Amino acid sequence: MKARPPALDCVELVVNYGTFTAVDHVSIQVEEGEIFGLLGPNGAGKTSVIRALTTIVPAAGGTAMIGGSDLSDSVGVRSCIGVLPESNGYPGAQTARSYLRFHGRLFGLSQAEADQRADRLLAMLGLGDNYKRIATFSRGMRQRLGLCRALINNPVVLFLDEPTLGLDPAGQDEIMTHLARAAAERQTSVVLCSHLLDEVERVCDRVAIMDHGKIIADGTVDDVIAVSGVAGRGRLRVPLDDIGGAVSALQDSRAAKWLNFDNSRPGDIEIELSPDGGARRIILSRLLDAGIEPRSFDLQGARLSDAFLALTGSEREMVSR
Repeated sequence: MKARPPALDCVELVVNYGTFTAVDHVSIQVEEGEIFGLLGPNGAGKTSVIRALTTIVPAAGGTAMIGGSDLSDSVGVRSCIGVLPESNGYPGAQTARSYLRFHGRLFGLSQAEADQRADRLLAMLGLGDNYKRIATFSRGMRQRLGLCRALINNPVVLFLDEPTLGLDPAGQDEIMTHLARAAAERQTSVVLCSHLLDEVERVCDRVAIMDHGKIIADGTVDDVIAVSGVAGRGRLRVPLDDIGGAVSALQDSRAAKWLNFDNSRPGDIEIELSPDGGARRIILSRLLDAGIEPRSFDLQGARLSDAFLALTGSEREMVSR
């Protein structure tokens, strides 16, 4: 069976503003139904990538196919994408249903089809029983409405730039849950730009980190963490009589880069994990093979936020909660 082409296939994309190169030969592939996180500090070029791929700004070089349409075919591209920009305005006098009906009609739906699709999306995102004017909506409700609008045309690729900006943790979780549901149920491919790295780590199948217009790491979250070289850390507690045996079992293991004793808590061993995959499993196996059963075992692998800081050398706008 012939493999399906990627929903988004971007090769060596270049975006210039005058003499300044904002996007420097960036290549991205996103498969059908995949959630792809495009990360980086402010000024890294993420928004310029999205603007080029959504035909808002011209590409100075490279190629991109989106849903079978080339970037040179702006009508074809725009017909198969959905976009929720970082700052999105809403007509306060309209209701959510009339707002979505309008956008559905722009995509060629009949009024009946637009109303039916609007009702379905509003129900899916928890706005189905709200017929008030948009001016009365909270920020969270507006963000959910914006996601409805971005999905009104059943897009092949959905571009989201900071979709949870300004929301509280509950609102962030809600938007991310709806996003994951849309990808799974509709097989919509998603390109997500966000500084909320814990949320990105939770929902994204793959990520890429940009800095100064270039992609400096990409792959699964584990791949990016491994490339960054950052290590996890943790603590385990063993019976005092087993301290020597535990140290012997772990010292020659590639999984533990460093061991330290916490003198304030006898029996506790602090560990820095190797960035190699499977470090936690190896450490537990070594202890059990030595006949030592830990009383507590709290080992945390490195996080995406650790990798982000290591690769970009900056804490600019990075949020991890």
